[in-house]
Amino acid sequence: MPLRRSASLIQALLLCGLVVFGGLLGSAQAADKLFNFGDLNVDLSKVQAKPGSSGSAAQTTPAKESPAQQLPSTPESPAPAVLPRDGQESIGETVKRQAVRVAPVAIRADTPGKQRVVYPVREDRSVIEVKIAAGSEKKDWLEEAARRFMADTARNSVNGKPIRLVIDKIGSTESATLIAEGTTLHKGRNEYQVWAPASSIFRNVVEESFTGGKVFETDESIARSPMVFVTWEPVQSAIDQMTQKSMSFDTITEIFSRELSGEVIDPNGRNFQFGFTRPQDSNSGAVALITMAYEFFAKDRGRYKIRMEDLKDPDFQAYLAFIKYMSDQTKDSTGKLAEPLMQAGYGGQPLSSVYVYENLAVKLAFIRKVNDPNGTRPVIRYPKYNLVSDHPYYTLRHGNSREQVEAARRFKDYLLTRDIQLLALQKEGFRPVSTDISNQEMSEVLGDFVTVNGLIPDLIKASQILIPAQSGEVIMALIRSYQELGDPVGPNL
Repeated sequence: MPLRRSASLIQALLLCGLVVFGGLLGSAQAADKLFNFGDLNVDLSKVQAKPGSSGSAAQTTPAKESPAQQLPSTPESPAPAVLPRDGQESIGETVKRQAVRVAPVAIRADTPGKQRVVYPVREDRSVIEVKIAAGSEKKDWLEEAARRFMADTARNSVNGKPIRLVIDKIGSTESATLIAEGTTLHKGRNEYQVWAPASSIFRNVVEESFTGGKVFETDESIARSPMVFVTWEPVQSAIDQMTQKSMSFDTITEIFSRELSGEVIDPNGRNFQFGFTRPQDSNSGAVALITMAYEFFAKDRGRYKIRMEDLKDPDFQAYLAFIKYMSDQTKDSTGKLAEPLMQAGYGGQPLSSVYVYENLAVKLAFIRKVNDPNGTRPVIRYPKYNLVSDHPYYTLRHGNSREQVEAARRFKDYLLTRDIQLLALQKEGFRPVSTDISNQEMSEVLGDFVTVNGLIPDLIKASQILIPAQSGEVIMALIRSYQELGDPVGPNL
């Protein structure tokens, strides 16, 4: 079967929510969903009802647990191994050793015009429309939740008018730019009522573009997904043995340097190929840049805010150019980056390792297990420096009516209910934010992926260092300067 046709088939299956068990894809029996952790690993009857509930009308909506009631981190919880050379970051030394240089690019702060918040606008339509600008990683979950919400007669109207929810798939970087520039406003009305990017890294970019009132009515996380490196098992084993470091961009830089000096990493003799998304198009690519900068400047500091002057450092620009030159950034979304690995596996596509959301990593592991249970497995590794995507839900006041804001708030509350949080976990592999779902339940649902593929349910232990929030102005300048960097030069390049 031609590769293009195969990729289309997998994409169709992902969209339809089918799963194939055992043997080859074409000859197996299909089940209800492509990605249903519950059916695979746990008796859903034990998960859908809270322990101790009898199912009576008085108990259909269980009381919300406080965070203190959830299972705490314990010494027995799995955690990433701390390897011997974890404290020896050498990004700058690697760049100098390879004598990498690049033509410098100017670092400039963007000065967008200020929009004045217009709220509320008059609601003169018979239907209350709520359009959500959502990252592609959440689109399927939000669409299913929206379908259920609109079918619920107790929820789906405001002042007697029906609510219509529309999910618009758009990259987090792009949506932040459009809202900040005012492009989403048409004839006094905002095209979007909700902004639901993959993470809150661009919040300041949007907020600082407005004046004269509050921009966001609600600002809550609806799911979580830390970033991870996913590497095919033979390659990851070789990396561990050769570098003795946890996975990080420092480790990726060292791997590239070793190969340029003649070492072979992949046991099959192939070049090491690493991929992440284009930062100007995708949140995960922007997070990759932030992580690179933080590793470069903050390796010896407990907390650090990257500064505009940091971005002018010639060694830092050479480092970014080196990573840009050596890596694959042909994809504008994280889903498109992971899909060929899901479809073709190790040996069927060129990439050895990718930097993606944890939920996509688990999806990749699931699909490879189904399609090729005896094949090479993908291994999930948590970066030493991590930025957890918090999937915020911002209800926009600007250019919207009170009714639209209220409808958007109601849908946000619905997304945080136990059933819809379970749907996010089971259908997409997102970590729930609702304390109605305990750590133990999450571990049960994730099942085999914890031990077989390296998943770590305990978010506290998932990474050694969490990157603090950074300036939106600096992030945008970092992305622009990265785009403008040319190819680096060096004796081995």
